[in-house]
Amino acid sequence: MISAIVLTKNEEKMIQTCLESIKWVDEIIVVDNGSTDKTLEEVQKYTEKIYQSDKPSFAERRNLGLSKAKGNFILCVDADERVTHDLKTEILEKVNSSFEEVAWDTPRRNIILGEEKRYKPFWPDYVTRLFKREFLKGWVGDVHEYPEFDGKHGKLKNALLHLTHRDIDSMVLKSLSWANIDAKLRVDANHPQMTGWRFLRILFTELWNQGIKRRGFFNGTVGVIDALLQVFSMYISYVKLWQLQRKETLEETYQKIDQQLLKSNFRY
Repeated sequence: MISAIVLTKNEEKMIQTCLESIKWVDEIIVVDNGSTDKTLEEVQKYTEKIYQSDKPSFAERRNLGLSKAKGNFILCVDADERVTHDLKTEILEKVNSSFEEVAWDTPRRNIILGEEKRYKPFWPDYVTRLFKREFLKGWVGDVHEYPEFDGKHGKLKNALLHLTHRDIDSMVLKSLSWANIDAKLRVDANHPQMTGWRFLRILFTELWNQGIKRRGFFNGTVGVIDALLQVFSMYISYVKLWQLQRKETLEETYQKIDQQLLKSNFRY
């Protein structure tokens, strides 16, 4: 029996095709993070096993889905991913045969701003998504979560199709959302105080990583756009960190200015 776990939040445009691509599994479990659009109306066409979680952590939401799963195999698919025909065939062959592995990576074919990209980190972009349930402990990590399991690791040949980076607005909003989580984790880990030189070092290091090392600057217009947006995402995380490290919040600073203006009859 295969249980598929899907995380959702305001995915009304993407979720139907995702669920259509996995309707062959025995059980679909959806963990929703407070959708306000028609996501759940679409989900209800495919499954009644819908659970709500207000946790920002992806790991906690995946673990909730895992706790509800009844299958002896677990398949994890995101709303912007599709299980292709060949991958479906390979998964069914795998779970119905004898094997030593307890978890499998699958490559992902990434569609970036409307174009499939085949350079690192977008190919082969392996993600661990198929598990034998009894050996899967769960997921850890708040932003870039990963599974913990006991046993041998294998790889599938066929790829998930990943329809990511679909428009600039959503990419920027996602970067801001992740930055809040990432900055809080860095504060909790006692990250050194952010200063001007640290920002410059981070900026130039990430330009090198995304543009040269990962070859974003050598892969056409979309490659350049994506590389610079990835740099922005990292940079804004550290800006958020700087904001959290302040002795007083920015709101408190501006409130003090207003109080001073009121006391001094607006002499400033």
